[in-house]
Amino acid sequence: MKIVQILILLGILIFLGTAILIVDNPWGKDERTKKVESARKLFPSFDIDVVTKIEITADSTTTILTKSGGQWLVESMDSYPADQQGVKDILEKASEFKKLDLISKNPDKQAKFEVDSSGVETKFLDSGNKVLAHVFIGKTTSSFLDSYIRKDGSDEVYKAKGYLKSTFDKGSRTWKTRKIFAFNKGDVTALTMKSEVEEIELQLDSEGKWQMLKPVASLAKKSEIDQILNSLSTLETDDFVDGEDFESTSAITATLNDGSQRILMTADEDGGKHPAKRDGEKQIFALYKYNRDKLFKSSEDLKEEPPVVEASKENIEEGDGNQIQKSEGNEDTQN
Repeated sequence: MKIVQILILLGILIFLGTAILIVDNPWGKDERTKKVESARKLFPSFDIDVVTKIEITADSTTTILTKSGGQWLVESMDSYPADQQGVKDILEKASEFKKLDLISKNPDKQAKFEVDSSGVETKFLDSGNKVLAHVFIGKTTSSFLDSYIRKDGSDEVYKAKGYLKSTFDKGSRTWKTRKIFAFNKGDVTALTMKSEVEEIELQLDSEGKWQMLKPVASLAKKSEIDQILNSLSTLETDDFVDGEDFESTSAITATLNDGSQRILMTADEDGGKHPAKRDGEKQIFALYKYNRDKLFKSSEDLKEEPPVVEASKENIEEGDGNQIQKSEGNEDTQN
């Protein structure tokens, strides 16, 4: 019996070992994998951590991103906080570019691949304004899976993975971060909503239930409060509004357990969007109506109706019996 078990275990081990060898193929890799791994980097000495400035030029417009205190800012837009993940993405892309899949060495074809001024020109610089990497991002290939790239000062055009133009050039969306608020919704202990119609005050009680204090005292609907907090705690703008003209008609305030507040003011709808801004700041955002409506509810929407108590069959029968006795008594009195 032991011999049979040993043979079975041995067979399983052989099977697993064979499967691993087939998958990992440690003795041989396909030619494409070998080519990718052996390809030299386009910018071999490029160090992400040294970059403190990025200049991106597209359609004759240059956007300047600068690093300050560990955070990236859009210097060319009043040093507004930049899309941090977006900056991280282009830094990683630049560090991964390789001299792989050479497409052309003909300078006359640069316009064809849009790796000249018609593309997206990007410079990465250090604190001393030394250029660490300078690359032109061109159009996508016919498969739409790759893009053409060219190092400044070289005529060699290569293919690189991904649709890179949208990664490097944000267009009308700009490089500004779209985040309005980012906080833990579980830290909120109070909510206030003010509009031209009513003022609503909500408070989290010691049992973790939301109570409405104004305009009426009532238990509040947990599902509605959760939706408001889910939207507010991760709120992003749908667009940016230029200028300073802003007239607030409503406001929502979230008070956190450390006493700090997050206040958003909104104005009347204009073209399907509500202008909005954080309290004390100049930047005006624009929220689509349906996104704004996720934040502002009426007291009727928030009020938790008391549960309906269904009368039991025994109570109904007992009530009917009492009614019959009362009726008979009335008849006797009349007689």
